[in-house]
Amino acid sequence: MVAAAADMAAGSPRRLRIWSAACSTGQEPLSLAMLFAEAQERDGLVLPELRATDISTRALLRARTGRYTQFEIQRGLSIRRMMRWFDVQEEWWEAKPELRFRLLYSQQNLLSDPMPAGKFDIILCRNVLLYLSPAARRVVLDRIAGVLRPGGLLVLGAGETVSGHTEALVPSERYRGMYRPAAH
Repeated sequence: MVAAAADMAAGSPRRLRIWSAACSTGQEPLSLAMLFAEAQERDGLVLPELRATDISTRALLRARTGRYTQFEIQRGLSIRRMMRWFDVQEEWWEAKPELRFRLLYSQQNLLSDPMPAGKFDIILCRNVLLYLSPAARRVVLDRIAGVLRPGGLLVLGAGETVSGHTEALVPSERYRGMYRPAAH
């Protein structure tokens, strides 16, 4: 996904916008913030705007603190990244402020709340559709397609697809497992 973002950013004068929809307790957006900070240091990539939303007030409060147990943090995160981006606070690992402050959090019901303003280059909505009825999936996917920039990408969970749920999105030819707005 960082490669896709780098491709989008190449030659573009504007800052990329990325939205982690249904972010739960924030591991995904924090991981994105880490990857993009490292890409900035390594390749000079301009940091994107990173938005993260969830329907749960409790999950968002936890996401904003960036606090995780040893078990939660070690799942999929190298020791090098743990030590670089987190401080140990008794039994918690807490994301460093410079990482947490790169994220804009807000509450969002994907079915009914107004969508975030503007268009996004990449939207991650992983492992959400699994819990929705087919009619609700269509609503969510159509609403997401409406805020996805032409040429933008939608990332779903491994067991999710747009096929049979909307005509507004189609598989990306370039990026496997990602979806783009359908041409109208």
